[in-house]
Amino acid sequence: MQIAQAKTSSRVTHYIARWGRRIVADEPKVARDEAHCLRLAVQASTSRAGVIAFSREGDLDTGAFDDPVILVTRGEVPELI
Repeated sequence: MQIAQAKTSSRVTHYIARWGRRIVADEPKVARDEAHCLRLAVQASTSRAGVIAFSREGDLDTGAFDDPVILVTRGEVPELI
């Protein structure tokens, strides 16, 4: 007997903290969840010029992602982010 399985959604939420020593950004860090993302941002803000933490939802299959949702910014972060 074969059992049909529904394909699970490939929609994910990425939580990302990004910072830079200057206005030039370092590589982003992907966090486990929102709380982890905020901790990364707070820790980085003590030694970086600017920090931004955001989440974005999207579909891994298509690569289409929604606009990011800013969780927190600290220091020098460009207005248009």
